[in-house]
Amino acid sequence: MYDNGALPSPEQPRPKRPVWTYVLTAGITMLVTFALTVGIGLAVLSVINPDFLKPAADSQDRLSFSFEPDPDTQTALAKLQSVFDAIDKSYYTELSDAEMIEAMARGLVNEMDSPYTMYLTAEQNRQIEESMSGDYSGIGAFVGLNKDGLVEITEIIENSPAEEAGIMVGDLFMAVDGQDVTAYEDITSVAALVRGEEGTPVELTFFRPSLNDNVTVKATRRRITTASVAYRPLTDTIGYIQVREFSQNVAMNFIAAIEDLESQGVRHLVVDLRNNTGGMASEVIDMLDYLLPRATIATLQGRDNGKPFQSSWDSDKVMGVPATMRYAILVNGITASASELFAGCLRDYGLATLVGEQTYGKGSGTISFALADGSAINVTNFLYYLPSGVSIEGTGLAPDQEVLLPEEAQGISLNRLTIEQDTQLFAALAELEKLD
Repeated sequence: MYDNGALPSPEQPRPKRPVWTYVLTAGITMLVTFALTVGIGLAVLSVINPDFLKPAADSQDRLSFSFEPDPDTQTALAKLQSVFDAIDKSYYTELSDAEMIEAMARGLVNEMDSPYTMYLTAEQNRQIEESMSGDYSGIGAFVGLNKDGLVEITEIIENSPAEEAGIMVGDLFMAVDGQDVTAYEDITSVAALVRGEEGTPVELTFFRPSLNDNVTVKATRRRITTASVAYRPLTDTIGYIQVREFSQNVAMNFIAAIEDLESQGVRHLVVDLRNNTGGMASEVIDMLDYLLPRATIATLQGRDNGKPFQSSWDSDKVMGVPATMRYAILVNGITASASELFAGCLRDYGLATLVGEQTYGKGSGTISFALADGSAINVTNFLYYLPSGVSIEGTGLAPDQEVLLPEEAQGISLNRLTIEQDTQLFAALAELEKLD
């Protein structure tokens, strides 16, 4: 390891990392295997109409919920009572109190202004945990929710059922086994239909932009273990590392890849973050800590336990790479959140050049709260600011070199592009070759 001097930025004491798990991702993007609590819903109901639910007099788990007695709050509570009564008495099918309360809890979370705050059923939560482990059963495709609310194929794993079926990057889910999914606007709901027993077929209908038409394919589900990091030398002194997502153990795999490439003589790196929508903050922090001397990785502003907080993520003075190592980072419109933090941080310290297209623009982080029944809520908890002090929320990162892929490369998985087709990789390589 290298003990190098600090980069030219104000030093701050390095705080202990929070014990909870921060997630830096653009929504819930997962492999197709393809928050507040439920108690709040109960408590709201008991405030509006206390007779609906009364704990036993000796109960140690008495519900409590309080509101300020101002006119606006009283008006809002009266409105909620009217809505509850209308659904309770006039909905076409009878709902139990438990079902009504569950709907109220989901609605409270899903109606927040941030699209990254959401309720997850127990099955959705389990699927996400499974996908972040990189070991799952399904078709072997990465998906994301595009800006039109459609589930889009963002990357395909080599030799997977998805690749064998002819599924292409950019394909948009229309139907699964004949069931229309265009109105779902929810990756986990679509994934639940794609999921199934290993060895069973699934029929998938996509809209393919390059054809301006729908295509229908069949894929056979199987167990897949995906590597979050792929790497290879490009020249005698320049290496390539693709990071598909910031899932569990990606930092360990990233560091191992650098060490292997260095042993082969590599001095500079192309880091491919195209189609990487983010993941676990702890992983990206560990990766940047390895690449940087003592420096601030990001500053955070948010709320915790009802109060505003300010904090920072910092690297220590020990580096795992020589201070002379430089990076060309490949980005595109799907590059988001943790990926944007990685790319923006290294560029702010003058270590990296960004090549490709404008990034997604998610400068916020969520915190996940597990609920007693296995469900969970993701709550937008903070905004993060790059070392320059800039927030990328809603704006993203502009590349230093804007380079588009040629039309013939559209729809092809990144790992299948030739160097002639991958004009972005070619430009990144040329940028680093200037250093030699």
